[in-house]
Amino acid sequence: MSDANKQLAKLANGAELGVVGEDSGLPVVKLDADLNVVGRRLGEIVARLDFFEMNGEQVFFDIDGNMQPMTARKFCTWINDHVIIAVKFGKDDGEPVAGMLAIDAASVVLCCENFRRGVRKLAGVNHVRLPVVREGGVLDRLPWGYDEETRIYTVQGGLDYDTGVDMAAAKVGLERIFGGFPFSDDRSRAVQVAMMLSLFCKHLPGGNSLRPGGLWLANKPESGKSVLAKLCLYPVIGSAAGAKMKKDADLDKELEAFVRAAVPYIFLDNVYGGIQSASIDQMLTSEESTGRAMGGHGLFTARNTALLLVTGNRLELNDDAARRFLVVDLFEKGDPAERGVSPENVLNDKRMKAPEFRAKVLGYLWAIVENWAEAGMPRGTVTLGSFEEYSWMLGGVVEAAGYLPPFTKAEIPDAISPEKQEVVELCRMVLAEMGLEDSKDFTLEDFARLARAGQLFQKHVGTQAEGVKLTVKEDGLGKDERAYAEDRGYLTVSQRASWSKRIKKEFGGEVKVDGKKLEFGKREQARKAVFTVSVVK
Repeated sequence: MSDANKQLAKLANGAELGVVGEDSGLPVVKLDADLNVVGRRLGEIVARLDFFEMNGEQVFFDIDGNMQPMTARKFCTWINDHVIIAVKFGKDDGEPVAGMLAIDAASVVLCCENFRRGVRKLAGVNHVRLPVVREGGVLDRLPWGYDEETRIYTVQGGLDYDTGVDMAAAKVGLERIFGGFPFSDDRSRAVQVAMMLSLFCKHLPGGNSLRPGGLWLANKPESGKSVLAKLCLYPVIGSAAGAKMKKDADLDKELEAFVRAAVPYIFLDNVYGGIQSASIDQMLTSEESTGRAMGGHGLFTARNTALLLVTGNRLELNDDAARRFLVVDLFEKGDPAERGVSPENVLNDKRMKAPEFRAKVLGYLWAIVENWAEAGMPRGTVTLGSFEEYSWMLGGVVEAAGYLPPFTKAEIPDAISPEKQEVVELCRMVLAEMGLEDSKDFTLEDFARLARAGQLFQKHVGTQAEGVKLTVKEDGLGKDERAYAEDRGYLTVSQRASWSKRIKKEFGGEVKVDGKKLEFGKREQARKAVFTVSVVK
């Protein structure tokens, strides 16, 4: 060791940094009795390492590039890879004698304010280089590693992609990927593009503000809801893990854990019933969430940074839910299995997580964002209440690429609940039966007669031919009359029970169809359920 290095190694009051050996380059910190001093010096050092604070918790990146929570036990060994902890120095040569922090000392250091002042804040983690707008309005890509301006860490060695794709080629490429899916309209196609851009654009102005969820619905199974949702995750994240739709307190805990961990997305796949939840509403409409910290001591506050994606069957949705989701409506007219997609073009998890596929899609997404930047970063023309900043940015990106405004509201139930198409069709028949009347009484038999005529709800009411047979039986019609018999809506005992239950479920309250709202009121008349259907003006 040179005389200069020997001098640096003699730590005055344990407060100086030194260097061990000509080749090590590691700083030296004396394990002083005053752990505040040790903490301050280690804080200066970790400010240059992959050690951060996120949502009030200290984290580091391991050798595989995975973010891990830092504990006192881990810190004792981790810090020795970056620092020489000197327990003392040789009297003759001044060489430090290396040791390590005890777990108790490490716990004190990690909590020490002098140490924490040196720890950099972490706002997010990426595994691909995402676009960002720098001061002066210049489009750029985040660097590998930590970006001081955005406080975003991009894991070294992640997936890279081509930034020279032509805009027209990008649109053609995207169409080849998802063009075979049965989008019910061009609005749904625009929403699909917007959702694929959501995670890619999260560091653009407004990209990490309040964001609506994405919702995929279809009229038939295997129409591609889950695949299209995963297509919004795999390119940027490399995974598409689903979470379970839990209830009440369990859902609260699950979402709280997601927020604390700053996960980039929450994917609720194949949800049945409903998605009405105060916790989900709060996540979509509040920029921050507060909850109890780990171990039950104190509270934490964290940003809601997760993008929510939901696919569903027979979802019960109201107008409020519609305002919080961008809806991709799929309407399959034929058999999904007969689309004739070649094996090499089938979208499945294996293909979507392949690096070459992900890189190709990322190149397309960059071309769309670059096109928006070159156009002067225009704002979207349609905004969604509570999500204005996000609508302006993402709507502008999508519209600049030539797609329809993605934030145009989907209609309920036509676009949002295609699974309820039978309800819509029956209501149309009810309207026709009412003619010019604003209000009319219907019995279960009346609804059954209309349903059979429209070939609707047959598992509850049977076919029209079966209804005619019941008419013949119940009215005691003779041979000559049977040829002219019409279905009068009679029901068997089991049909009545099933049909009554279904009517109460599907037709309670108001139903919207063809721009009109039908109000269903129920009363008992002569021991029969009578439904008064009124057109709400």
